[in-house]
Amino acid sequence: MIFLVIIFNKEFIMSYITSIRKNTFLFLLTIGIINTVLAIIVFLYIQNKQNELLYYSKIDIAKTEFKETNKKINSEITHYKLVLNTIKDNKDLKRFLNGEKNIIKYLSEDLSDFVKANGNIFQLRFINKDGNEIIRIDKENGIIKIAEKLQNKAKRYYFKKTMNLKEGEFYISNFDLNIEHGKIEVPFKPTIRISTPIYRNNSFEGIIIINFLANDLIDSIKDKESFDVYFMDNKNNFLLHPDENKSWSTQRGTNYKVKEEIPNIYKLIENENTKVSDKKLLYYINSIDITDNKFYIIYSIKEQLYDAYIEEATRNIILFFVVIFLFSIPFVFIGAYFQSIRMEILDRLINNIPFPICLKDKNGVFLLVNESLIKLYGCTSKKQLIGKKSYEFTHRSLPYTSKEKDNDVLKKQKIKFVDTITLKNNKKLYYDTRIIKISFFGLFNKTYILGIAIDITAMKTLNEQLQKKVDEELEKRLEAERILAQKAKLAEMGNMIDNIIHQWKQPLSIIKVTSQALEMNLEMKNLSEEQREYYIKTIIENVDFMSDTANDFRSFLSPDKIKSEFTIKDCTNKILKILFLRFRKQKVEVINNVEEDIRIYGYKSELCQVLLNIFNNALDEFNEKNKTEDSSIKISTYKKEGLIVIEIEDTAGGIKEEYINKIFEDRFTTRSKEGTGIGLTISKRIIQESFNGTIKVENKNKGACFIIKLPQEVNTLEN
Repeated sequence: MIFLVIIFNKEFIMSYITSIRKNTFLFLLTIGIINTVLAIIVFLYIQNKQNELLYYSKIDIAKTEFKETNKKINSEITHYKLVLNTIKDNKDLKRFLNGEKNIIKYLSEDLSDFVKANGNIFQLRFINKDGNEIIRIDKENGIIKIAEKLQNKAKRYYFKKTMNLKEGEFYISNFDLNIEHGKIEVPFKPTIRISTPIYRNNSFEGIIIINFLANDLIDSIKDKESFDVYFMDNKNNFLLHPDENKSWSTQRGTNYKVKEEIPNIYKLIENENTKVSDKKLLYYINSIDITDNKFYIIYSIKEQLYDAYIEEATRNIILFFVVIFLFSIPFVFIGAYFQSIRMEILDRLINNIPFPICLKDKNGVFLLVNESLIKLYGCTSKKQLIGKKSYEFTHRSLPYTSKEKDNDVLKKQKIKFVDTITLKNNKKLYYDTRIIKISFFGLFNKTYILGIAIDITAMKTLNEQLQKKVDEELEKRLEAERILAQKAKLAEMGNMIDNIIHQWKQPLSIIKVTSQALEMNLEMKNLSEEQREYYIKTIIENVDFMSDTANDFRSFLSPDKIKSEFTIKDCTNKILKILFLRFRKQKVEVINNVEEDIRIYGYKSELCQVLLNIFNNALDEFNEKNKTEDSSIKISTYKKEGLIVIEIEDTAGGIKEEYINKIFEDRFTTRSKEGTGIGLTISKRIIQESFNGTIKVENKNKGACFIIKLPQEVNTLEN
């Protein structure tokens, strides 16, 4: 029945439907954003992988093309070498070299036939040993001409290099543009020159040189289906470039540097013979070492191939994520449904918690509240709080209304404090309030403030009552301790007075006898000046002794106001002086092994009080046992492991084992009468609290030994 009532509650159903719609929208939005982000990430990853795959898929093709290019260049060069060898074997050339100058006409015709038979040869020359052109055959637009204006080529590089070759060797120039009369021919004629020296009877007679157009060769090298082709010359300039404006940059003086377009060109050259020459997966490189200077052919995969790969990958990625998005929609509705249930459970759960709870955003706006908080704020429904800033209620001094505390928790993650609320009837409520910063780092970085306020009014009242009782009991105990301390002081004063009496007995007796002798001699008028001075001096000395004794006792009993530096020797000397007559009366030997230079920083009178108490206890023990033979008290001091150690050892028989661990307890005494049991308790407190030290007792040899240890660093005056 209860379940049915809940289900058909109109307010619940409307809230539930609204929650589902809201959660569905949020889920769809989230999945859409996630899909988009993942699509971008996958796209970038695949793009990178596509580049890599494409590069590696073409690497074997590039190597094959490099081999074909080498083969074509070598084949072309070999062909023209054969042409030159054939010309060298020409009978008319040999007759000319043998001195038959009239044969030059026939030789020119022979050379013209060679130029005519080879379509790419546009110039064939015979240059004598002095560098003078003897025969020059030119071909332009298919028309062959025997040049009449001949030039001296002795200073040209190809002549100089060829004349230094041996018989049967060939010079092959770099790719170049043909130059006539100091200017580059237009249109450009990409040219390779091949020459060989002519020897007769081991004597250099001149050279035969062919200029052939390399257009067909270059076109066959550049015409690659998958690659853009670059040539780099020995000056690291572009010899050939897909952009014609950048080709022949050295010859034209434009100096388009390869490094500006291919920054890692030197690394490519360095890694030329490795499996993957370009770590950036962009270029392939191969050197050609056939011509005068080594040059490099560089391949890069054509941009349209990349574009086609990326376009296909993009289509596949979009299709994949659209399918994923559509497939996820049913799960979104299911997730929204279960999320709504969870939210409803959470809402009911926090409503049943008897403490005020809220969730706010970082700006202090209420997002979630429970019934306890609604009642505390004097509201009737959640709508009156949710969506409003908590700081609007600051004037009422309610929990979670302090902006300063919210700012504080955003910095510190968590804070804890007690809120005090005064009701209209002046009754006070106390809350143990905890505010926690909650951060979610996802697609949307969100920061929330969670507040939990636990009502501790009853506990606070009980604690105050308990604290009051504790304070009262503590005051009683302190008063009892003050009384005990006073009794101990009075007992100590009683001992002091007893010692004063012992100290004053002898001088009083001397003063009395001296006064009587003085009076008698005055009556008999038998007093000389020397006797008078002697009697007066004796009386004054004994009065001074009594005055000094009184001053010693007074300074001993007066508590020090400030700490000072003193030696333990000062303390023991003063005590031995006070107890001198008692030691002598009880026939107790004092062995004083106190070092002169051991100094302590603290209250001198308190340490003297502790030592005096131990001495008096020992003397009382001797007196109670009527021990007069072999009676002694030895006091020693030394330093050990950073401690100042004071040992007071007697021969009074020691302490019973069952008492040895109790003698420092309050009101414990081993005496049969007159003992208060507080002297050693106060002595222990003084050593621990005033000197940060320890005191213990143990039986040793024929009596008890008190061992006091004081930290040297703490109790030594610092300069």
